[in-house]
Amino acid sequence: MAQLKIRDLHDLLRQAPRRRDLKQDRIRLVYDSTALHMSTVDTPGTVIARAETCGFTTQPWDVTAYRASITSTEVWLRLLIQEHGDHLIDVAPFWAQHPAAITFTAGGHTAAFPALACPTAPADRRP
Repeated sequence: MAQLKIRDLHDLLRQAPRRRDLKQDRIRLVYDSTALHMSTVDTPGTVIARAETCGFTTQPWDVTAYRASITSTEVWLRLLIQEHGDHLIDVAPFWAQHPAAITFTAGGHTAAFPALACPTAPADRRP
């Protein structure tokens, strides 16, 4: 799990490129225990955006998902920023189910969308 300020996560997700080709509309979120990095699947070595984490830290993880999946999360974050922009939000892969998912949790509410790839998940839970 990565903990970030709601404002910082919104700024990171806002920078994800929008593409019409669904095969290329994939983003990669990589948490290295100090920051959350975003890139695209076709250029994984190029970091588009980065957000420093704060608060609780866990083991690193790596998740790939469709960029289009995070649109509703961006809207939710925009609403939270108005009153709680500097509060923390938890971002974590969730693999207690199949397929794995990426979850965003703040203020008792959770937003989630399926992961296309999660190489850090246990082998039997990978998409």
